Amino acid sequence: MNTLSKNILLVLISVVSFYACQQEKKSENEAVVTEPHSIANLPKSRYTIGDSVKIGFTEPVADFQVKTDGEINESKLTGLDSVTFLSKLIKTGWHQLVVAGKTKSNVAFTDTLRFELVSDVAPKEITYAVAGSFPHLKTSFTEGLEFYKGELYEGTGENGKSQLLKIDLKTGAALKSLNLDPKYFGEGITIVNDKIYQLTWQSGVCFRYNMDFTPDKTFTYYFQGWGLTHRDTTLMMSDGSNKIHFYNTEYEKTGDLEVYDQNGPVRNINELEYLNGYVYANIFETTKIIKIDVATGKVVGVLDMQSIIPAEIDARKDVLNGIAYNSTDQSFYVTGKNWPVMFRIKLKDIKGDGGRNL
Repeated sequence: MNTLSKNILLVLISVVSFYACQQEKKSENEAVVTEPHSIANLPKSRYTIGDSVKIGFTEPVADFQVKTDGEINESKLTGLDSVTFLSKLIKTGWHQLVVAGKTKSNVAFTDTLRFELVSDVAPKEITYAVAGSFPHLKTSFTEGLEFYKGELYEGTGENGKSQLLKIDLKTGAALKSLNLDPKYFGEGITIVNDKIYQLTWQSGVCFRYNMDFTPDKTFTYYFQGWGLTHRDTTLMMSDGSNKIHFYNTEYEKTGDLEVYDQNGPVRNINELEYLNGYVYANIFETTKIIKIDVATGKVVGVLDMQSIIPAEIDARKDVLNGIAYNSTDQSFYVTGKNWPVMFRIKLKDIKGDGGRNL
């Protein structure tokens, strides 16, 4: 190696050594950064309404506060590594739990956790009697059914076949009809204050009409549209999950309800009908109609409609879907997709007028 090469090598070694020394000094002066870790945790996330909820701690705590859905719980320390409190929540579904406080080593912490509540009651079988039957258009792929001021309305589905109909109950014939644009797959309907609302399946569009079926307004939503009903001026919408979404009449969202039985979430909620604090709902691709307590989300009753399905109907294809309460005769009317008949049924747990102000 010649003298020039040696000098270049020495310079390079000096530069590397200088930067290595500076990096070492920088490392010595840097504070050690540690990732934050949760102090509070849940040994399990699912409970039954009325259960006590246990919170574990990864290290001893000096003081803390527990909030569920923003409300402070009265808590009692049962040990250095856990606390148990009785949940006063009455609604099924997922809830937020915020635990904040200080550890014995004076470290402040705030941990946000989630837990799920299932129903504390098993649904009771609701018995019924068939009080009559009426013709139904076999060409109607029923998605929504509604009585309003004593008259029957129906919404049907399938692209290119979706309609809004006013029906003559005695004959099953359409007294008035409106065809949806073929790009829309019609779904559930309901009527509030002389305005008809009709969902679409995957288009995220709800149409509002005047009672003469002329268009009034269009709204949008961001999930699938399945069933629709109302309580006073609150619209209630299903999307095929275990949720019922609440809207005002201008389709501004006001809340949600998560539906559970004693085993967990009840999914595939489809056509809806509200009556006296409960929603009656078809469960898609089954012969079941469930009764949901709107105040809690609990499934409190179930009807099995297997015995009324027409012999010529394949209930796996042309499913039960269509439920409407008529306050005039205090009866439910039920049908299905492309069924030739609609049944009038009387439920044993229904007494008096439905209070829907129809």
